[in-house]
Amino acid sequence: MRLLLLPTGLATLAFSVVSAVAADCKEGNRQEHHPSSFNFVTSSWVEDQGNLRRYISCVGNLDAGTDLLITWYIAGPFSSYVPSDEAVYTPRLRPDLNPQPVAGCIKFGSNGEHTPAEFMGTAADQEENTRYSPCKGGQAAVHAVMGDDRLPADGYRDSVRIFFPSDPEDAYATLLELNGEIGIRPRDNAFESYFNYTLQRYKDRPDGRPEDVSIRPIFPDAYSKTLLAAYAEANPEPKLLSEKGEIAFTVASAGTGRPINAFYEILGRSGEPIAALPMPMFNPLGF
Repeated sequence: MRLLLLPTGLATLAFSVVSAVAADCKEGNRQEHHPSSFNFVTSSWVEDQGNLRRYISCVGNLDAGTDLLITWYIAGPFSSYVPSDEAVYTPRLRPDLNPQPVAGCIKFGSNGEHTPAEFMGTAADQEENTRYSPCKGGQAAVHAVMGDDRLPADGYRDSVRIFFPSDPEDAYATLLELNGEIGIRPRDNAFESYFNYTLQRYKDRPDGRPEDVSIRPIFPDAYSKTLLAAYAEANPEPKLLSEKGEIAFTVASAGTGRPINAFYEILGRSGEPIAALPMPMFNPLGF
C-alpha cells in the first residue's frame, strides 16, 4: 500500500556517493523554473556504473529564506522539502543502458501546483510518464538496451540527504535533516539491506523532534509478502527513528533477480506520510 504519490518507475540506488554542495544543480540538463513566484532549478544526468546506469536528478532552491516542498514524479525527490540555498539529489540504479529525455512533471509548494521538468530517464520511465504524468507530457519510448542487472558481488551503497518536518502543521520550525548511507551487502545465499542514518534539527530550526518520526518500507505487491516478513523479523513496527540509528534486514536470495522499486516512507507525529526515499532492493524470487 502506498500512501504517498510515489512513482512506480523508481529503482535501486547505486554505490557511489553524491553530496549536495550548492543549490544550483550545475551538472546535466540544468533548467530554471519560476512558476508562481517560486525560484528553483532542476537537472539530471546519467553515469556509467559497471554494466548498469545511474540516473540522477537534482532540485535546488534559489528562494531566500523559504523552504520548497516538492515532488518530482518518477525522478525524485518525493514530498520532500528543499531549504533555501540547498540542493537535493536522488540517484536511481537501472539496467537500461539507453537513457532518453522524459518530459517529466513537478508538484511544488503547499498548494500542489504543477510545472513541467524534463529529466534523463529510461524507456520504462517514458511509458509511465505518458500514462500517469499530471503534466500530461509524453512521447514514444526509445527501445531499452538492458545490461546485467544482477546483484553485484560488492553490493550497493549510496548517500542519503533529505529534509522533512516532524510536524507538517508547523513545517518551518520543525524541519529535520536526515543524512546517511543506504545499500545492500551480499551474504551467502542472501543479501542484507541496511540504512544507517543521523537525524537532527535543520540548522537553527528550534522545534524539530526526531523522536516523533517513524519509518516503514514500501514494496511492490508481487514481492511484499516475502520482503515484509524479512523486514518485520528484524524490525518490529512501528519503527521510530532517533537521532542516530540503523535499520537492517536479511533476505534469502540467489542474487539473480532484477532491481525492483522499493522505498522507505517517512511518517510524521500523527502517522501521516511526509517524505520518502528510495531503498536499494532486488527481486528475491529470482525472476
